[in-house]
This record gives sequence, structure tokens and C-alpha cells, in this order.
Amino acid sequence: MTLHTQLADDLCSTGFHIIDNFLQPTSYHALREALETTYQQGSFKPAKIGQKQEKADNTAIRSDQIFWLDKDAGSSAVNNYLAELDKLCHLLNQSLFLGLMDYEAHFAIYQPNNFYKKHVDQFATTKDRRISCVYYLNDQWQKTFGGELILYDKNDQPDTKIEPIGNRFVCFNSDIPHEVCTAFQARYSITAWLKVRPLKI
Repeated sequence: MTLHTQLADDLCSTGFHIIDNFLQPTSYHALREALETTYQQGSFKPAKIGQKQEKADNTAIRSDQIFWLDKDAGSSAVNNYLAELDKLCHLLNQSLFLGLMDYEAHFAIYQPNNFYKKHVDQFATTKDRRISCVYYLNDQWQKTFGGELILYDKNDQPDTKIEPIGNRFVCFNSDIPHEVCTAFQARYSITAWLKVRPLKI
């Protein structure tokens, strides 16, 4: 069974898939450096919850900081990563006929004591987010650092705990409830959503 076949099968059966050593080490380190440089430039902003005009600050739900990635204004490291998302969209359209047309992505930093309470990525009003992706940029991450991603099952119970290990890529169906546990060390990642044409609900 190929990696691509396993990815599609896992999304259909368990709802998620994990790929370790997703990129070559040089690409991984270039992305981590790009995130750190962007942060040092003061470009990160507190993350909000909600959609468009309804976006709001709510540090009781999430306390991370983010920087949205632009296909036309990113570094070569960022552009190379976004090209991998393009490939993933094409692959999933071929294997699962999802109709993926676009994606959005941002850097995320969870400073010590930051978290993101249980939530669902798919907005009820549009349902355009179909596949959620997280790529971790953490060197020598240890269990005591926290910051795990928890996926919930169909009974709304914690089911899978995933450590944010560097160069690990996780994708899951965007209607799965999940949370980011409190981090006790600075936690770096790229979050992305593979999207279909918005549905008017």
C-alpha cells in the first residue's frame, strides 16, 4: 500500500493521518527559520475566533499568535511548503473526489501557557473547510512540554493525542472536534485548511 493510498484510507476510516519526516531536513529548518524571522519582525498577531465580521478576541478559548501566509509574498521556504499543499489537494481530489479548490494557512506560535480549547474548524455557515492540516516546527520536543493535539471521537470523547514533534504533518477531517493542550515551551507550527467552494447555509 502506498503512502498516498494509506492517507486516503485513514481519512475515510479514522478521520486523520500522520506523516513523520514530511519534508527534507533542509526544508524543515528553512521553514522554522522563516517563522522565527517573521516573529522577530513583530508580524504575528493574537489569534481570533469566528469568521470574517464575526471574528473576535477570546483568550479564554485560544491564546496563540498567528501570521497568515501569502502565496505571492512568502519566502521560498514558505512557497515550497504551500506547493506541497497544492499537491495534497490534487492527490485527495484524485483519490476521494473532494472537490478541493483552495487553501489558507498561517504560522502559529503557542508561548508557554498558551492553548486552544476544544473546537471545530469547519464553519457552520459555509462548510468550505474540508481537511485541516498541521505541520510542526519544534526541535527536540519532549512530552513534558505539553502542547499536544487532541482529536475527539464520534461520542465527543478524547480519542487521539498527537505530540507536536518537529517535521510531523497531521491532517484530519475539519468537522472533527479537537483542541491544543497547554504548551509549557514555545510551540511552532503551520496550520492550514484545504477548502471546497463555499456552501450557502
